[in-house]
Amino acid sequence: MAALDILEFLDLGRAKSIQSDSEKLSNGEAVILNEVKEKDFGVDLIYFNTDEETNNSFPAVFLKKVANFNDEIYLKDIAETQRKIWNYKKVLFLYVYSETEIRIYNCSEKPLIVTKDDFDYKNELQEIEINSYQYSDKQQLQELNKLFSRIAIDTGIIWTLEDAKIVRDKINLQKRVDKYLVTSLVNTAEHLRGQGLEIDFIHKIILRSLFLLYLEDRGAAEKDFYNQIKKDAESYFDILDDVTATYDLFKRLENHFNGNVFTLEQDENISREQLQIIKTCFIRGKEKNNNPQLFDDWKQFRLFNFKIIQIELLSEIYENFLAETDPTLKEDSGTYYTPPSLVEFILNEKLPVNNGETEYNVKTLDPSCGSGIFLVESFKRLVKRYENAHSINNLSDFDTLVKLLKGNIFGIEIHPQAIKVAAFSLYLALVDKLDTKNLWQNKNYRLPYLVNDPKEKNEQKKGRNLFCRDTISDLSSIDELQNFQLVVGNPPFGDKNLLDTIRNYCNKENFAKEKVLPFLHKATFFAPHGEIALIFNTKVLTNTGGTYKNFREWLFIQCYVEKVFNFSILRKAKKNFGGQLFGDATGPISIVFYKNHQPDNRNDTIVYYAPKTWVRSNVIEGLSIDSTDIKYIPREECQKPDTKIWKVAMWGGMNDWNLIKKLNNSKFQTVENFIVDNNIKSGVGFQLLTQKKDTPKYSETLTSLDYLDAEFVNKYFTPNEKLNSVRNAIKTSKAINFYKEFYNVNNITEIEQLTAFRRLGDIDAYINPHIILKKGLENNSVCASFIENQCSFRDGVYGFYTNESKIDELYKLLSFFNSKFSTYYLFMTISSYGIEREQIMKNEYLSIPFSLNDEQGLKIIEATKELLIKMKSKSFLNNDFEEQELKNFINENIDSTILNGFNFEEYEKVLVSDAILYNLDLFHNQEKSKAILPATEKQPEEYAQIISSELNEFLEGQNVFANATVYNLKGLKSSPLMMIKISHEKTKKEIFHSEESIKKELDNLDKKLWEKKSTNIYFRKKLNYKRGDDIYIVRPNQRRFWSQSMAFEDASELILEILNGVHDEA
Repeated sequence: MAALDILEFLDLGRAKSIQSDSEKLSNGEAVILNEVKEKDFGVDLIYFNTDEETNNSFPAVFLKKVANFNDEIYLKDIAETQRKIWNYKKVLFLYVYSETEIRIYNCSEKPLIVTKDDFDYKNELQEIEINSYQYSDKQQLQELNKLFSRIAIDTGIIWTLEDAKIVRDKINLQKRVDKYLVTSLVNTAEHLRGQGLEIDFIHKIILRSLFLLYLEDRGAAEKDFYNQIKKDAESYFDILDDVTATYDLFKRLENHFNGNVFTLEQDENISREQLQIIKTCFIRGKEKNNNPQLFDDWKQFRLFNFKIIQIELLSEIYENFLAETDPTLKEDSGTYYTPPSLVEFILNEKLPVNNGETEYNVKTLDPSCGSGIFLVESFKRLVKRYENAHSINNLSDFDTLVKLLKGNIFGIEIHPQAIKVAAFSLYLALVDKLDTKNLWQNKNYRLPYLVNDPKEKNEQKKGRNLFCRDTISDLSSIDELQNFQLVVGNPPFGDKNLLDTIRNYCNKENFAKEKVLPFLHKATFFAPHGEIALIFNTKVLTNTGGTYKNFREWLFIQCYVEKVFNFSILRKAKKNFGGQLFGDATGPISIVFYKNHQPDNRNDTIVYYAPKTWVRSNVIEGLSIDSTDIKYIPREECQKPDTKIWKVAMWGGMNDWNLIKKLNNSKFQTVENFIVDNNIKSGVGFQLLTQKKDTPKYSETLTSLDYLDAEFVNKYFTPNEKLNSVRNAIKTSKAINFYKEFYNVNNITEIEQLTAFRRLGDIDAYINPHIILKKGLENNSVCASFIENQCSFRDGVYGFYTNESKIDELYKLLSFFNSKFSTYYLFMTISSYGIEREQIMKNEYLSIPFSLNDEQGLKIIEATKELLIKMKSKSFLNNDFEEQELKNFINENIDSTILNGFNFEEYEKVLVSDAILYNLDLFHNQEKSKAILPATEKQPEEYAQIISSELNEFLEGQNVFANATVYNLKGLKSSPLMMIKISHEKTKKEIFHSEESIKKELDNLDKKLWEKKSTNIYFRKKLNYKRGDDIYIVRPNQRRFWSQSMAFEDASELILEILNGVHDEA
């Protein structure tokens, strides 16, 4: 196969040549191609991912052609190209092809460290190679096409396909340039701290080094610049060999550029050896505990290239470095790093630039600016708007840039080190617009003082843009901090280590003691007539506690909320997976867009976006938001402080919301009513001692009883073989250490009897008939278990008990807890499950609606008894019983009876079943969930049956019928989409099974359904389009989109579309 053919084979003929005429490219393509050409990546082609709607283009794959893979000249060139792409960070794969072979290289993997002249490129390149394919091998070509073709790139099949596991295993996102530079800086700081240097001083040296290397790599240092400071020096790396020369350069930096970041202190002291540690870090990175090497020759090899590394990445890198070197800062302050893609996402909404916007004087505040990532991006956008307004390609006038910066960009931050990084980041953004070749020559380029720190004694050095203050303190006397047009940011959140100002503010407003709430509230004083977009923790939406309700009442009634994005699912994203958006673990977050005043045109709904998965269907990392994740929530409902709609709409649809409303608004009992009426009591388990200050409590009964560990609790029934000595409860290191000392033994096994406890729990719960209820879901289900014998349990589970005369009611409760209904209700409604913790509180279990008449109750009791007999008779310990038979028995005799107790209609029963089968499974299992597997053969037909039946019911009496066509699934397993057709005809027909092949059309259509909102966030639309009397229903090829419950939901929407005449014509 010829080299040109390999591109056709992979369907990459649309890849753009580096030599392409800019006029024939989109604006986005031209910008990237020019950048890649200017920075000499050494590639020949770029395959772009293009958003058809906005025409924005993003590089997905780089391609390079070589004569062969034998000559060192080509191998060395491949290694250099991979290094540059690694510094670029945006692209995962480099395809290198010859006339006979193609090799896929991993651009997320740290580049080869070239250490000597006789470096073995042939062997070493295998470390960064994902795979190689010979054109002569048909089997290899088949795999190549499956994993690396255009459609594989566009659909991100490597993230989900089992055959692609070998590829996934080789992609380590933790070794990308941003991660590795942070790791190197942290290791360098630790090394220097170990040598006695203060961390603040280390930060200063590293900030100066970053800035100097940035200037050098961007061409700011002329050939003789370093030679004037140290003889024969050609680079900052040469300067670092000499302490005196280094400080001569630092003085030049301070005098020439001014500002708040580069100030020299009188008592600074660093050795040549310590400067070598910094030099090594920036040449080849620094692993933990490795030492500077003699062969660190920057002329021979440099890992990091600051000409290629994006400037926004530098502030992101430094923010992460700051957090890693001062871990208590994050914990104490509640501040978390904000990924650039999320910043871009928010500002695309509030400060867009893609449509020629020209308003550049927009006074903007970040009330907790951290290292300034929101401020930097806002500044860059205002510059772009200025360029739009004045029809210029590049604003490079220093005075104009400074005026824009000082007049519009403001931040407040309590931590002095962080605010210096914010200033540094803004300086970088400003300098990036200038002609770098004149930076050291032009004396007028003196950076403005931005930071206002009360501790600064020199009034001339006090800026008026970045205020080192407590945001929640009284700032009314600072004129600059009034009347903003835009407030954006990521305020701190959490309920620990509260400052007095935050505590007092919450008390005054009667809000929950939560850091973020005063920031959200005070933003309306900063921008009384402006717009606000702030990140907050999702429990503010879902927590139904009184003081949280007070805040929501203020937010949704006093303010005008436009839209809410719930990104809670991201807290479960894997660090090394393609769907990751956050580079750092955070709590569940949401974004709220709101304003202090009510607009003239008030919308009756609030737009709510709540993605259910972080699994992307593209090789470009990011988060996908499907159309099913978008809800339009009635504003009136949102204004009810105790509403559960935020949680229900996160995981369900409007049919689920209507069902939950029906359950909550009816006169149904609750579990709590049931247990009170039947004299069932709930008891807590015992607690172990772990601290000497606790007074031991003793009980002969508890000491002598068998013990059941929560780990061994099985659904419905736990056999006696699982019981053990109470001594086995001692498992944590704290408990083990305490009891070894308490009983004066070397090993826990030497304790004959455990007699001392911190709390004894409810002894009656241990000795009466009882069931044990786990705090979390297990295998996507509530787990309650009947215990035949007396036994104790820890406080990590809930116990429910009664006397022998009421044991039948206990059986009823056991099955009710274990039912699909209980799991569904809890998953849809409780405030924190699926958001910030996977535990269910006892009061939440007690809140479940309960409805069984006498006949149904008796049926549940008898079925439960029969089930327990069945389970006892099986080889339960080995799990070697007919599981499916038991599931069928439970479904027919218990789950169905409980659903019938609520008089559920058929579609409501389907809602319950599908929510557990797909949504709950997706939450727990994500990329391994059955919900995102390709649709089964039966699903499109079941879906078509429901949707045509619902449409025919709607069309009844109109002499027209909705008939469905489903397509042959052969060949569609790897297709990103699936389709059925609804035809309006005069006679009613059975479902028609078409043999027509539609794979190619679906593959092409898939690209058009993705809309890119920011670098890492994608919206995927559903498509119902009309051609004549036919409606084509196109959905992603995942089981969750072809479920029976989705058919009911889609039918409702389709009927609405038909009524409104809303359809996309083909």
